[in-house]
Amino acid sequence: MAFLAADPQGMRAPVWAERLGLAGLLPFFGLAALAWIGPAASQAAALLALLAYGATILSFLGGIAWGFAIADTRQPGDLGRNAPLFILGVLPQLLGWGALLAGGRPGHFAVAAGLVGMLWIDRRLVAEGRAPGWYGALRLRLSLLAAFAMLAGALHGGAAS
Repeated sequence: MAFLAADPQGMRAPVWAERLGLAGLLPFFGLAALAWIGPAASQAAALLALLAYGATILSFLGGIAWGFAIADTRQPGDLGRNAPLFILGVLPQLLGWGALLAGGRPGHFAVAAGLVGMLWIDRRLVAEGRAPGWYGALRLRLSLLAAFAMLAGALHGGAAS
């Protein structure tokens, strides 16, 4: 479980990465809260918006994985080494799309699982020295909180639609 530890060098994320990452949690928690305590007429729309936002974030995380793979292809032999990361970088978009098509509880659960799965991949990249330690520490906080918000949406009684 060493890959779940904070950055061993104690390096902090760049201030804008941290600020924008935290700001990116606002729609997760705002929409989950609206689904639970907002007017009944807006709860279904909040759940759909939460699902759509989660799917777009999964797509973004897949793009980041591609970025790490691309950055690590400076030598001709690196392409084969990075093939799994290129493939894994496409899966979040497909999962997000499938989650949107599934909708409701299954979609919210799928996005939550995808966030945790991408967290595991990104933490592995940190452990392998292919991503900075601060990135893994930041992703740990952001992904677990975002997955929590998606689970809150999945557990809402109206999410079955």
